[in-house]
Parts: sequence; C-alpha cells; structure tokens
Amino acid sequence: MKYKTIRIYESDFNRLNDLCNKYDLSKTELIEAVISYFKKTDLDPREPTNATKEIIKLKNTLISFIRKQETDKLNPLIRKQDLLIQEFSSLITSDFVTQEFMIELANKLGNSIVEKLK
Repeated sequence: MKYKTIRIYESDFNRLNDLCNKYDLSKTELIEAVISYFKKTDLDPREPTNATKEIIKLKNTLISFIRKQETDKLNPLIRKQDLLIQEFSSLITSDFVTQEFMIELANKLGNSIVEKLK
C-alpha cells in the first residue's frame, strides 16, 4: 500500500499523538479507524454532539415506550393476578374445598400449562 502525507497544525498533531497513546494505536491505525467510524455511522464530524443528542432522544423514546407498556399491559395484568390470588387464597381456606380437590385442580392446571407450552 502506498502512503500519502497530510499537513496538520502542530496543536492538532499533539492531540493526534494523545489519542494514539490513549487508544494504543499508530497514527495510521487511528486515522483509518476515524475514517471507518464516520463512514459507518454517517455522522458529520463537524457536529460531535449530534450522536449524543440522538442517543438521548432514543433513550427517552425507549423509556416512554416502557412506561406506556407498564401502564397499558403490565399493571392491569398484575391487578388481575392479585385478584386471582386473593380468590384462590379464600377458596383454599374455606371448609368447602377438600385437599383432594385442590390436588386434582393443581394437576389439571399443570397439565394445561404443559400442553400450551408444547
């Protein structure tokens, strides 16, 4: 491969050296990585805060989605589960239900769950 020379200001050269030391890369490796990064991400290197803003926006969207799912799906499901547990608990403690009936009911429930998972 043929190398080319580029001119940069001394202050930028020093910053380039700092980055090379920080990431343990040669100048050639660092420049190749920078070029690949900007090609892959399609970011404008003149606007370094662009990526940060997009990540924050995406994070906020994700949090909003999770909260909506919690309100619409999870909370009603938990309330229904709590009601079923209360009803089941009151049924178990009543004199009207025998231990054999509960064992039979648990077996049927277990079998139906296994069938649905197949």
